[in-house]
Amino acid sequence: MQKTSIEVGSLIESDSPFVFLGIGSCFVQHFESFTEQHHLPMHCNPLGTSFNPISIGRQLQWLFSNDFNLLPPVDFQGIYHQLDAANKFQHSDSAALESTTDSIRSEVIDFIKGHQNHHKILILSLGTAHAWMYDDQVVNNCHKLPNHFFERQLLSIEDIVGYWTQVLPIIPEDWTIVYTVSAVKYTKIGWHENTLSKSVLHLVIDQLLPLRNNSYYFPSFEIITDILRDYSYYNEKGTHPTDQAAATVMEHFKTFLDLKGS
Repeated sequence: MQKTSIEVGSLIESDSPFVFLGIGSCFVQHFESFTEQHHLPMHCNPLGTSFNPISIGRQLQWLFSNDFNLLPPVDFQGIYHQLDAANKFQHSDSAALESTTDSIRSEVIDFIKGHQNHHKILILSLGTAHAWMYDDQVVNNCHKLPNHFFERQLLSIEDIVGYWTQVLPIIPEDWTIVYTVSAVKYTKIGWHENTLSKSVLHLVIDQLLPLRNNSYYFPSFEIITDILRDYSYYNEKGTHPTDQAAATVMEHFKTFLDLKGS
């Protein structure tokens, strides 16, 4: 059976060695494994895994802007939580927590300075457009705090792009930006909600690409969902579902209509 081909092109022509900074969903760790395999320097997710594009943007502001502060730590039962970062960023001493994040930022900056003669590539792996809000502020992670502290929201294309118009100017011009969408399905929020979320991310990237030179989209999502999908459920051209696949969908539709014994 013929399979779909996805043209990814060539990123850049450069004689300089590459250095990578990766921020985003857990899928970005696969890029880290790749760079290790090819002996390329990479720093990955300094504040832990980040899924939504606002939190990813906030981390970039924190890294590249000297006057940007992370959210004030949230005190819950004597433990301070940095909600701009992953769950492990909590401490009984707020000053110690701030010192930890400050040290990590310095480490990343030193890593970048140590590779000044490298071609710098920023890989941004967007996972979901769903985000959790705490006091009307998007947070990166809920830190397993009580559910009633948070409200889930599907971020709009306009809100994300509007926020990123503030983020992009602070990223040095000599950096190449590579956007990608994680193919990891966040099914806990529902299959349809996951599809809406991925659609938002694709449309956001489509609007961000023209805003800055040296910006690219790498089709991780399409490679996994199209090239690697199970083509036994599609016709010989790989485009239309087979009768067997359609019958399976109709069985689910029967359940959807709650038709019993018919």
